Amino acid sequence: MIRLSPLSTDFAAAKRFFFQGSTNEYSYGSSSSCKKSRTSTSGTIFGSAFSPARSGKTYLVACTSNGLICVWDSICISAEPIIRVQASTADKVLYDVQFIASSGETLLVVSGDPGILVYKWSAFLNAIDDLIDGNIVLEPIAKFKPHPSPQVMAFGEPVEINCTSYSALDNMLYGVAGDSFGCYQWDLESEKLVGTFGGGAKNRCNGDYLHHVMSVPNNNNLVLTAGEDGAITFWNGKERKLIETINVQDTMNKNKESVSWQIQNKGFGSTHQWSNGSNLWVSCMDRKGDWLAAVGGSESGNNVSLRSGPNTAGFMATWHLPTRTFNSGCVTRESYNAIAYNQNLDSFVSGGNDGQLTFWDSATGECTGRSGCTPSLIYTLSCSAAPSMMVA
Repeated sequence: MIRLSPLSTDFAAAKRFFFQGSTNEYSYGSSSSCKKSRTSTSGTIFGSAFSPARSGKTYLVACTSNGLICVWDSICISAEPIIRVQASTADKVLYDVQFIASSGETLLVVSGDPGILVYKWSAFLNAIDDLIDGNIVLEPIAKFKPHPSPQVMAFGEPVEINCTSYSALDNMLYGVAGDSFGCYQWDLESEKLVGTFGGGAKNRCNGDYLHHVMSVPNNNNLVLTAGEDGAITFWNGKERKLIETINVQDTMNKNKESVSWQIQNKGFGSTHQWSNGSNLWVSCMDRKGDWLAAVGGSESGNNVSLRSGPNTAGFMATWHLPTRTFNSGCVTRESYNAIAYNQNLDSFVSGGNDGQLTFWDSATGECTGRSGCTPSLIYTLSCSAAPSMMVA
């Protein structure tokens, strides 16, 4: 985690804290019924989010590769989480965590191998108020599971939900998966599956696998999906109809005058383009108002001089969302797994396989700085305006 002063650009001098799992396990019923035991909780954090403020206080929530939901106090920093919830068995991975507001209630939405699990955030706060420190048992108020896709089940693996997004406009919950159904749409109130879109005959277990979904508020039910096919697809969420598909590789090649390329460690150059053998994927998206930013990676045996390894490279690109017009792009030596908009810095921040945070001007898309980070691989980025923090 990195703590930054508002509008600070001194990334290297920012104070860092390290969060880790704990080995204390508790069962939550009430403060008088907690019993302590020992277990290991080491794992990889794939998703994180800051909670809404309560009396000026926020919490950091993260989900892990061994089915844990971990909560830290974002003000009183400690290495170990203050509470942990074993949301699924240890062999089930959790990939994404989101906070949403529905019917006057703050909900914590977690997704992964178990599908989507919805919790009342107030249940977590009650455990914190009861001074319970350790693992607690909380049951979700709702569960959403994808179809048992035969293309994926044939491999003996669960159909995971990689990312979720909520539309307050119509109380719909979207989740994207690595199966032939693509993006799922559930009615949050009735808990019924409304429909699916974005799948098809070519969407198989390791084919056009969807990584990210984004519902754009107050934009006529606009929903964006992105994944292994290297495209950002725009949908009418209400009707589940295709609006437009943007192929990132083709777009950057057609607009190479607006694309810069990272040359080893010597900064950024130009006049290059993706080779025909490159296979791009889009891993994450975020937005600031009308500006959309996306990051991802590629697999290719060409352009080796641009990369630290023979088969990988990454990119960051921006578009004007209402017109879907390409704004800028940058190709880097390592693939990116996450991007988030930092309000205090007015910058997009990306992270990936190089263990670095890269900062981008939100208007021009130009790289404005880089900072080292504790983890060597970054899978998630979260930003908090108050206190001014970033978590990687």
